[in-house]
Amino acid sequence: MQVYVINALNELSDAEFECALSKIDPEQKDRIMRFHFIEDKKRALAGILLSKYAIGKVFGLLPDEIRFEKNKYGKPHVAGRSGVHYNISHSGDYVVCAVSSSPVGIDVQEISGQNLDVADRFFSQEERDALAMCEGDAKRKLFYEIWSLKEAYIKCIGMGLSKPLDEFGVVKESGKYRLIDKGEWIDEYHFCKYDIDERYSLCVCSQDASIPTETEYVKFKDLCPI
Repeated sequence: MQVYVINALNELSDAEFECALSKIDPEQKDRIMRFHFIEDKKRALAGILLSKYAIGKVFGLLPDEIRFEKNKYGKPHVAGRSGVHYNISHSGDYVVCAVSSSPVGIDVQEISGQNLDVADRFFSQEERDALAMCEGDAKRKLFYEIWSLKEAYIKCIGMGLSKPLDEFGVVKESGKYRLIDKGEWIDEYHFCKYDIDERYSLCVCSQDASIPTETEYVKFKDLCPI
């Protein structure tokens, strides 16, 4: 399993974006161009390029052998490759991708001025209790940590929001992140948090216990040599 990170908005100049856009298939290009803002277009393009790069590097597949589909809940997967699992996320400057031979979910969140009261609606009792023990910046940081852990789990199981967010929690227990669902501890899923930038929270969830402790940073030239 590997976790890849690219600072997409800083890596892709406008000229490089236009060049890379010309190299992807028309359907993907049309989808990207539907976005109004150039920042969203760059993140979407980086997501496609990073996914193909990561899958190719881990599983030895060529770009033309990688075709993306989605399940009924919207989770992307590689068509015809049951042993290939990947997931992407983007927020702010960053696009991230996790690749594994087991189901995996990844989520990155830019820490912003979100109203923390939403925790009352979407966090479990255990998560709300953990949040209540913090104040100020530490509380905001923990809020985004919990949010990205929850999103990573939801994306790992591939059920979208059909799984109520307040039905389960991901909290630190005995020094590690553990999943608690309807009052029961579940150790089938494993979690890791990465410190890529003090302004962001990046978390991964997988059924693979061998989650790497470090991410691999990539450059745009690695994704799309020009």
